Amino acid sequence: MKRLSFLMLLLATLALPYACSEPDDTGSGNGTEQGGNNEGDENEGGNNEGNENEDGTGNEGGGDEVAAFKVGDYYKVGLAEGIVAYVDESGEHGLLVSIDETVAQWSTEHHMLTIMGGEFSMEDGAKNCAYIREQENWEQTYPAVAWCHNKNALGLSSWYLPAVYELEYIYNGREAINATLESMDATLLTDGVNDSYWSSTEMGVNNAYAFSFSYGEIASYDNDKMNEHHVRAVRKF
Repeated sequence: MKRLSFLMLLLATLALPYACSEPDDTGSGNGTEQGGNNEGDENEGGNNEGNENEDGTGNEGGGDEVAAFKVGDYYKVGLAEGIVAYVDESGEHGLLVSIDETVAQWSTEHHMLTIMGGEFSMEDGAKNCAYIREQENWEQTYPAVAWCHNKNALGLSSWYLPAVYELEYIYNGREAINATLESMDATLLTDGVNDSYWSSTEMGVNNAYAFSFSYGEIASYDNDKMNEHHVRAVRKF
């Protein structure tokens, strides 16, 4: 009987080390904690990826994107409000046309500001208007330019009377522009009688370039500076 008890005690003593080592074999205890640290390291890597996004190198993860525009879109950023008339290949920059328009003379008198083609651009209305604003009493003498410039009264500085080729951009996009204007119950681009729009490009002593929205070309008639034509302002964005 004593011998049997001794054998049972011996077997229990031999089995004890195997019972104590079981947690390591199952991956719990220290093994699980190490696994948690590894996951934490992976999370830190995830945070690094987030930092890349903030730096602009990982925008595929949902960083801010620059809005892309198309002709006819309504545009309102800060104080600038208009209809997109032209966009470059990026879709981020282009030309806005004003929502409203007026009818005005190019000039209240006949005289030539420069030798033909010397100062005036067919493509850059901002340059043309800057030159006109250097003239004495320009606000009274050049009503079309003055109307466009008055849109800058709220703090902007970039509305101007378009050059003749800039008017062509507006003409080419007129259907999309008019669709947006109509949805706003605003005045549409005209294409009827007396359909020309003044450009800021001077032609000669008595004349300036106007663009016909009826024929889709530079007007070869009725371009006396003292005549009244439609006027729309533009600005770049």
